[in-house]
Amino acid sequence: MAVNATEILNILRAAVLQDVSRVAEREAAESRLRSLETESGLYSMLQDIVLSNSFPMDIRWLSIIYFRLGMDKYWRKSAPNVIARDEKDHIKNQLAQMFTLEDSQLASQSAVAIARIARYDYPVEWPTMFSDIINLAQEKYSNNELVATCRILAVLNQIVKALTAVRVGKIRSSIQEAAPEIIRVIGAWYYELSQAWLESCDNSNNRAIEIKGQMCHLALKICRRLVVEGYGHPNRTVEARELFRVSTLNLSVCLQKAQSNPLQQLQKHIKTLGKFFHDLSESSPIAFALMPTCVELCKLYLAVLESHAPSFHQPVFELRDFWESFLVRGLLLIRRCIKIVSGDGVTLKRTRTTEDREESKVAVKLLQNALCTDELLVHIHDLILRFYLRLTPGELEKWNAEPEDFVRDESQNSWEYQLHPCSEKLYIDLLINYQDLLRPRLLQSLESISAQFELSDDALLTKEAIYCAFGISSSALYDNFEFDEIFLKVLVPLVMDPPPDAPNIYRIVLRRISLIISNWISVNCNQSTRPAIYECLVRLLDPSFRQHDLVVRLTATEALRCSVDEWNFKLDDFVPYLEYFLSRLMELIQSVDMIETKLALLQVISVIAEVSDQHIVPFIDRLISLLPALWDEAGNEHILKGAILHTLRNLIRAAGSDSAKFYGFYLPLIGSIMDPKSELHVYLLEDTLDLWHCTIVNATDASPELLALVPPLIASLDSSTENLQAELTILEGYMILSPSSIVSQYGHLLFRILSSYIGRLKNDACYEVTLVLEIVIQSLPLESYIQCYAESGLLARLLQAIFDTQESFINTTRYLTVFARLTVINPNVLVEFCNHYSSPMTITALATTEAASVNTSIQTSILGQLLDIWMVRVDNMGHPRMRMLTAMAFANLLTDPAISALTEIGERKLKLTKIKTDIEAELEGESVKIDIDMSISRVMGLGSFS
Repeated sequence: MAVNATEILNILRAAVLQDVSRVAEREAAESRLRSLETESGLYSMLQDIVLSNSFPMDIRWLSIIYFRLGMDKYWRKSAPNVIARDEKDHIKNQLAQMFTLEDSQLASQSAVAIARIARYDYPVEWPTMFSDIINLAQEKYSNNELVATCRILAVLNQIVKALTAVRVGKIRSSIQEAAPEIIRVIGAWYYELSQAWLESCDNSNNRAIEIKGQMCHLALKICRRLVVEGYGHPNRTVEARELFRVSTLNLSVCLQKAQSNPLQQLQKHIKTLGKFFHDLSESSPIAFALMPTCVELCKLYLAVLESHAPSFHQPVFELRDFWESFLVRGLLLIRRCIKIVSGDGVTLKRTRTTEDREESKVAVKLLQNALCTDELLVHIHDLILRFYLRLTPGELEKWNAEPEDFVRDESQNSWEYQLHPCSEKLYIDLLINYQDLLRPRLLQSLESISAQFELSDDALLTKEAIYCAFGISSSALYDNFEFDEIFLKVLVPLVMDPPPDAPNIYRIVLRRISLIISNWISVNCNQSTRPAIYECLVRLLDPSFRQHDLVVRLTATEALRCSVDEWNFKLDDFVPYLEYFLSRLMELIQSVDMIETKLALLQVISVIAEVSDQHIVPFIDRLISLLPALWDEAGNEHILKGAILHTLRNLIRAAGSDSAKFYGFYLPLIGSIMDPKSELHVYLLEDTLDLWHCTIVNATDASPELLALVPPLIASLDSSTENLQAELTILEGYMILSPSSIVSQYGHLLFRILSSYIGRLKNDACYEVTLVLEIVIQSLPLESYIQCYAESGLLARLLQAIFDTQESFINTTRYLTVFARLTVINPNVLVEFCNHYSSPMTITALATTEAASVNTSIQTSILGQLLDIWMVRVDNMGHPRMRMLTAMAFANLLTDPAISALTEIGERKLKLTKIKTDIEAELEGESVKIDIDMSISRVMGLGSFS
């Protein structure tokens, strides 16, 4: 039914009430408005309210919000409760009025709503969209209606933003067709507006100049997206090349004005220009290099990098964040140019045409001659080493005030947004690609600074920067550099025998040594040096030294993790230091506050527990005693809780049979996480299953606490297949620990669940399911489980799967193994079961195989068909244990007088005998175990099947 205009107005008036005594009335109105969102005519009515100046602004504001949400949810043709065609036409007929709303808040929401309509209607339902908008904008601009033109540009920007995000389909090709004309018009405006704005932007009180600045910025945002996304090769089009040239010139002018004018609009424009250059260099690096002013642009950024370098080391630097963001863009552009010259991932050769290859050669030669010259590369290298690898006063202040935040920020991989990490990335690229040129300069600096013992702040900051360069350059220096020599002769004395009058800032050198260890130990470090590294870390973790503050010690723990979690790690060298390291780690984890810091420390403990084997057993009680409080502190931090479970698993594995004394702490956690209604179930299920499996592996008996977890395990098996294999492995352990109690209490339900999987299992999961069934057969008397097997439909499903031609041969042999075990115990079980399914209807349902070697006639009994398939599938049984089991089953069928007299056996006696004899001869002299011990060794982690 259509909505009533009066009712809608009354609802909106109630929904905007601000009186605290009428909260219930407002909430009821909001609920009523949501209930009407699928009613016919609502959104056209909301649009009318937005466009009418006769309504209060709060009602118009709420109307535009609901209108925008409605366009997002109900404009798409395939959406449920899609807006009717006639209402859509009414809305689109009034869109032109929405383009020029005067109020800025209404206009911004309107722009987003129109962009959603364009996203769904362009180009099929609204093919003339861009020409309509451009014509409307030109009309307003020619009439000098600047505010209206600005609003239209804002809408166009939102539309372009929405459409360029689409990567495939008609929209992509259509916007590429429309891009040249849009850039021709809007680009010309950008040139005209930017000149007018930049000449007068100092006059911030002039409203017309402010509007032109906004228009200029919107025009740039529109064009930058279209250049990046609207062309396959932007460098081949005149309008894109001209826009790039104008943008470079404008950046230069903006930078000059920004030195003395902290105008926010100016800074926004500089940032948008930086995004333009960066995005183009990322999406089309060759096109970027071939743009007319690319080299000038990079040199402009380099000049600013050089001129502002000292400013970052001043105690006070205004606009620090702005300039840091700008310089990061410059570093990224220079890094991209180096990658173009080195050919590192610039283009894919299989998609390149002859013209592409020629352009690549031209771009490489251009950058080599103009930017990547020896002189300029050395200059960039020295600039980074001298200024941008050096710690700034701001970083040192954060070190003092927020040490945990400082360590976290340093460890996060956000180099594309931070000046210091981005400088490190560029420095590494320089050294890797120009080793012959730059490596001697680094080594010379390293040798020079290592011979100096000055303890001034400036000298120590310089030393730390050069050590930083040495540390991060391991990938460029490792092949012909002796790390061990410089570590033992230079770095170890700095840690073990520091100057007695060393100032507090000496700690930056100590921290850097830990980072050098982290960078180099897995790259080029002799085994004989490892004890010296452990000695250094012992000293750095000692809080009794004044310079060993929290940052130094936390960084040393990361170096410890890298030293332990490493390919050439030798446990014997590490064991003498194990107790000390664990003690320090436990002290730290109890003294820090941030969740991220606790997580990092816990990961170090977990790695140590994983590699230490039985040497960690004396400390397990103390380590696990930390975990309950840590779990409570974690709250909703599921990553930390996952790390706790992972650490606990490693500790339980090391504890072995003694792990039972910790059941009281963590088994209730397993039970709560296995509850599907628990929030933890979503985030921690896999870690919990790993811990549970480790618990079962190390359990010596089925304690009541362990058995209490069987119901949630069975429930999980019944409800989901995502973790089926892990859950089946746990079930195998339970079956070995206490098969009688599991089968007696849960047999019918469990086997019904398992039978539901048979016939649709992958090979690995099939192996797990049939292994569970085999363990039951091996562990219990026949009478304790055979009724459950039959009544649950398990045996029937096995038979169906064996007869199914779509089932893989590997799975079929696994299903046959279950029947083989039953036949070895009592061949009458097989015969009676097959006789039960020997009616013609059952045969028709089961005998679906089309194998030429198998008789599928309606007169053949189920037993006969099963034996025929079985004999054919013997050749698919690769494991000696499986083949011997089959031979023993055939022997039981042949030697039992009553069974061997059956027609099905008699007709196949010679073939059955031959298969049995061949297998026995094949395996003669081999010890092929088929008893329960083999399953125990496999499930409990004691070995693999022989």
